Formats: sequence, C-alpha cells, structure tokens
Amino acid sequence: MKKGILSLALMMLIAFAGFSCNVKFLVNGQENIDKNAIYKVGEEIKITILVDFIHQPCQIAMDETKLKLDGLEIVKKGEWIKNEGTNGYYLEMVVKIKPDYPKEGKLTLTRTCTNEGGFGMLKFKHN
Repeated sequence: MKKGILSLALMMLIAFAGFSCNVKFLVNGQENIDKNAIYKVGEEIKITILVDFIHQPCQIAMDETKLKLDGLEIVKKGEWIKNEGTNGYYLEMVVKIKPDYPKEGKLTLTRTCTNEGGFGMLKFKHN
C-alpha cells in the first residue's frame, strides 16, 4: 500500500514539474491545430511560436532557442519579440513543405537550461 501511494505521489510530481517554458504553436493564426490536415508540397504555412517563462528571470537568451526543421523549408523568419502582458516572447515564421520528403514535416523547438528548459514539436502531414 505504501509503495502504491509513493509511486502515485512520484508520478504526480513528475507530471507537474514539466518544463520551465511553456511552448505553444499557432498555425495560420489558429490555436486549435487540425492534426489531420494534409498540406500540399510547396504550400506555405504561417507559424507563430509562443514561449512563456515559468521561472523568472530566464537564464538563457531567446536567440539560444534551437529550431530544427525536418521536411520543411523556411521562407521567412522574424525575430523573437517580447510578448507584452506575459512572461515570454513570440516568433513568426513562414515555412513550406519540401518536395520529395517521404515523412511528415516537423518543427522542433528546444530550450536547454538548468531549470528543465522548454520543448515543443509541430508536425505537418503532406501528400
């Protein structure tokens, strides 16, 4: 019984600890992303990345945020801008689906710091 309670408490602690940055993606201005949408090769997609800090002050600069693209090509990329009224920043970019890429397109964001950092992933199905 004690092991069960301890295991449950540990799982809840891990679940609530999470990352130190909340990462949210908007696709074409929409927060509710249709995960079943299929994009055409070469189609341009506007992405807004929102990063809100949980720990203040954040120890790493926004330009240290790593973006990795698989099957996507950057058409236009802005700079990180302070999001007024929140503890974070946002970045707007336009990507397009690469031709002849056999898998789904993917954008991965990683922030690494001593407070767990932040992570986010966005996937695009294509035909």
